[in-house]
Amino acid sequence: MQLLGILGIDIWLLIAQIVNFALLLWVLTRLVYKPLIRRIEQDEDVIARVKEAEIALVEKEKKLEGKQKRYETRVKNKAKSIIAEAEEIAVEVKERAKEETEREKAAVLAQIRQRLSEIDKI
Repeated sequence: MQLLGILGIDIWLLIAQIVNFALLLWVLTRLVYKPLIRRIEQDEDVIARVKEAEIALVEKEKKLEGKQKRYETRVKNKAKSIIAEAEEIAVEVKERAKEETEREKAAVLAQIRQRLSEIDKI
């Protein structure tokens, strides 16, 4: 105790300062530190949920992109098959038209020959 007195430290003032510091520490812990930590944890949770939502969104976009590419491929293949079928039908129609034209041509020639033969008989 004399040593503290020699150093110019008042023991009662030191005790009062220790009590004040403990009280200040308790008040800050209770009113500032815990609510602040709680708020930080809540914000971290919100940030984590936002990141998870972003990741889920990116994954959904990738899946959608894949589905869209598969759909486009199917549509292109279907369009190609329809075009090929239409070309086949067009070839068949042309052949039929050509055959019919040939038949009509033969019929007209037969009629002309018949009339010519009739004219020759006259």
